[in-house]
Amino acid sequence: MPMRVLFTTFAAPSHFYAQVTVASALRTAGHEVIVASQPDLAETIAAAGLTAVPVGPPLEIEPETQKATSSFADDRNLGGLAMSNSRYDPFPWEHAIGMFSAMTAFVFQNVCAEPMVDDLVALARDWGPDLVIWDPLTLAGPVAARVVGAAHARLLFGPDQMGRNRTRFRAMLDQRPPELRDDPLAEWFDWTLGRHGERVRERDEELVLGQWTIDPTPVPLRIPLDLHYVGVRYVPYNGRSILPGWLREPAPYPRRICLTLGVSLGEVEDGGTVAAGDLIAAVDGLDAEVVALLPADLRARLGTLPANVRAVDFVPLNALLPSCDAIVHHGGSGTFMTALAHGVPQLLVPDMMWDAMEKATGLAASGAGTYIEDQDKLSPDQLRERIVGLLDDPSYAAAAARMRAEVVGMPSPNEIVPVLERLTLLHKEGKAG
Repeated sequence: MPMRVLFTTFAAPSHFYAQVTVASALRTAGHEVIVASQPDLAETIAAAGLTAVPVGPPLEIEPETQKATSSFADDRNLGGLAMSNSRYDPFPWEHAIGMFSAMTAFVFQNVCAEPMVDDLVALARDWGPDLVIWDPLTLAGPVAARVVGAAHARLLFGPDQMGRNRTRFRAMLDQRPPELRDDPLAEWFDWTLGRHGERVRERDEELVLGQWTIDPTPVPLRIPLDLHYVGVRYVPYNGRSILPGWLREPAPYPRRICLTLGVSLGEVEDGGTVAAGDLIAAVDGLDAEVVALLPADLRARLGTLPANVRAVDFVPLNALLPSCDAIVHHGGSGTFMTALAHGVPQLLVPDMMWDAMEKATGLAASGAGTYIEDQDKLSPDQLRERIVGLLDDPSYAAAAARMRAEVVGMPSPNEIVPVLERLTLLHKEGKAG
């Protein structure tokens, strides 16, 4: 029996890209699929061949992100917004309550502002989804699902930090006196659901963690948690892509390195990340072609680039990485997962947002790459040494090949469709619209 499946994410293309292959698998299996997000993302959704439904006002994610993090420029934990908790294991109550206070105030209630939640609930009431699949930061998804009685699941884009942090927070909360059990996120859910005739239930953690979780993270990099996971193979999606002619020609050097800076590393003069100029200086003269993904304004600021650096605005990583011997990047989930899928050794320069350090430490433990931790004291010569080490030590390539085998061995998006159908029947409440 065909289902109606509502995907929802906030208006960040990388978060939507993580949903595309599962959404497409459900659609080609005969199910009705729509994707709801702020208007900023509508054209991106449509370009993927999926039906977009704009909800709420434009999000304008880049200025919102800069505003949220600007006051934490000197704090490696970004005032609780870096969920990897690299400074604490296990973390104390003061850190836990600070984390969920910050995430609720600066992230959850902003990416899911009241008008967006209201529009999504209205859409769900009108369309009647059987299943809602939501991005882990888009908590309007479980709200809408609860209101209409739909089954719902998270679709992760990386290691399940929220699962770990929320599980630990909940355990600590249960140990506190009843009058001191502050839970900012539960209060937001209670307020938000209350506006739509619902209430938070006792120990209602499925609103945060889903009734189950679709997880593309290969097993060796997962955080061990007692939650219901449905593993799925990561299939890269890079958006609208055109293969450049130079990528079909013989490589001009014996080895190739991809250098992708991301938004954070593109800010040459900002603290907290390695400067783009230092990275370019580090690869100057290497016997390798360096394909550097650099926006035009950054290329202009950097001036003349070394002869072995090919600067491009964009090239689909899924097409580029099979020809690469290494990649240097900031820790973005799509980049990280695409490199795993193609067995490319990685050097991470973590931007500290969300789960970058989680990925960096997991990667290092797997042997498939390494990362730079003390970025403030790193010189171009030291960077060069790390890059050369990644290229010359065969253990990195061997471990990266093992991680590729882990990724390829997971069930494809098409193969998990019957699992999602069964779980939907199990969890759907069948409320009237």
